[in-house]
Amino acid sequence: MDFGESPEKRVVQAEEAPPYNQLSENERRYALFTDGACRFVGNQRRWKAAVWSPTRRVVEATAGVGESSQFAEVKAIQLALDIAEREKWPVLYTDSRMAAHALWGWLKQWKKSNWQPRLGC
Repeated sequence: MDFGESPEKRVVQAEEAPPYNQLSENERRYALFTDGACRFVGNQRRWKAAVWSPTRRVVEATAGVGESSQFAEVKAIQLALDIAEREKWPVLYTDSRMAAHALWGWLKQWKKSNWQPRLGC
């Protein structure tokens, strides 16, 4: 969905969305929520990641073995970003402050460095 904003504005907007109940009806239609978790089953770490929309039939999930809760949270965001690409920039929500700060902190830095990696790598 194009909310009439330039790609640069969309990146800035990705820093932090307003609370869901403050979104317009149109924006709420495109909001996606993410979650990831990990637990031990026997002696293996098992993780799950999911993304869903409260207003549309959008649900995706994946699972695996051997990774952390942080990995699962980031994997859920990756699933949401895949949907975001198809749906044209919906609003993404995560309950993982670590993942949000890591991703959006990097976005600010990448934008500041004209999308170039550090040390020329």
